[in-house]
Amino acid sequence: MDFLTAHQEQFVETAVCVFAFLLLRLFGHRIVRNAIVRSSFKAKEEKEILRLLNLFNAVVFAIVITAIWGVKQSEILIFATSVITVLGVAFFAEMSILSNITSCLVLFFQHPIKIGDTLKVYDEDDVIEGELIDITYFFVFIRTVDRGTVTIPNSVLLKCPFYVTESTDNRKQ
Repeated sequence: MDFLTAHQEQFVETAVCVFAFLLLRLFGHRIVRNAIVRSSFKAKEEKEILRLLNLFNAVVFAIVITAIWGVKQSEILIFATSVITVLGVAFFAEMSILSNITSCLVLFFQHPIKIGDTLKVYDEDDVIEGELIDITYFFVFIRTVDRGTVTIPNSVLLKCPFYVTESTDNRKQ
């Protein structure tokens, strides 16, 4: 019995998995594109959000493929536990990277701020006011008149009260 015949079932399951992966990727891209069209201002963040979705899909795809091809569960469990432990220490060592990535997604999909808006952020005793110039996975960059560019972690921006003092939508009118 040759290799192709012996593993015919795995080849079919792998083909279905690849098709599902491509379909999920297309569906994810459409969700992001619809969010951009609906809000008409998040185009600059699209690339980074798509990278996050693609990474998530690739991890799920890799897990499913290893299950299809019969890698022993004990080996997967040992590997996954080791990776999760290392990532857990890395993510929560100094600041919560995972919470900043999650905050980036919340800012993209659910929050009305956009690049070009003028924000007034109340961070404890400090007030930061300036133009929002960039939103990345981890930080929001605000250009102030007197202090140059201020970097605020995404999670801090979601925790602090802030006002949009001037929106790019108002400037266009």
